[in-house]
Amino acid sequence: MKIALLCNNKMAFPALQTIAASGHLCGVVTTGRDKEIVAFVGQFCEANDVPCNIISDEDRWIQLSCWLRAIQPDVVFVMTFPWKVPAHLLQVPQLGFINFHYGLLPEMRGADPIFESIRQRRATAGLTVHKMDEGFDTGDILMREEFPLSPEFTYGMLCGQMARIGETACKTLIGKLETGVIPDGYKQDEARACYLPKLKKEEIVIRWAEMTLSEIIALIRSCNPIAMGIPTALNGWAFGICDASPVQLNGDVTGIIPGTIVALDVQNGMLVYCKDGLGLKVEVINTAEGFFPGYKLAMWGVVPGMTLN
Repeated sequence: MKIALLCNNKMAFPALQTIAASGHLCGVVTTGRDKEIVAFVGQFCEANDVPCNIISDEDRWIQLSCWLRAIQPDVVFVMTFPWKVPAHLLQVPQLGFINFHYGLLPEMRGADPIFESIRQRRATAGLTVHKMDEGFDTGDILMREEFPLSPEFTYGMLCGQMARIGETACKTLIGKLETGVIPDGYKQDEARACYLPKLKKEEIVIRWAEMTLSEIIALIRSCNPIAMGIPTALNGWAFGICDASPVQLNGDVTGIIPGTIVALDVQNGMLVYCKDGLGLKVEVINTAEGFFPGYKLAMWGVVPGMTLN
């Protein structure tokens, strides 16, 4: 059996190694979007004597079609590939294309279910392995692995968890495919389906007057480390909040505007008042000068009573 892999993220690397160890890997395709990914995949393929193809946006389907017909895989595994594969190419391998979706289907369809799982403060997360068809994340489900999602998880932490689960699922699937057939799947429940479009950069901001403490922390953790901190500003000076934790505030907080800094020192750290009467302890910030604990904003003349916006 010959397995090809389309990938564009580090989460696929453990599975890539598993496929290679099985002796079934016949080729890998990635994009040129991330130089680190390109370098790793290229070196890995060279070391394992496996064809590697880097395709670009322009004429990508012609490139992919030529590649598929050249290596003739029996099945193609897809992990974090950024483009929807056309229907006519899905029919080229005998066993089709199988996608590893790093979210629970059908309720977490979309480009980045890891981000949304954390941002939405979901109680569970998981991996879904499904056949690919003409739709977005709509094919028959072959495997679905669900696990509790700790509110402490960041984007990077959940990616690490998904990579390990994806490797295990890959190994299981290979064992089943070695019989020469795709295991029976089941249709997705369209009544539970939800497509989550990727948020625009300008939408990923802290709205102090509208968001609760838990919503703010979830947003911060959903972007760590894929963003340089959730942007906020003070008197026109922009910086990013990279990590934060909840605290109880002591004393009378009546009349305090959400986003107001209520403490800024080594002992208490940087505490910001939130609309639900709780405090956000800003653990790490990102400025043009570097990454620092939040309380070090005092070195730039920031004092309690100032309000973030």
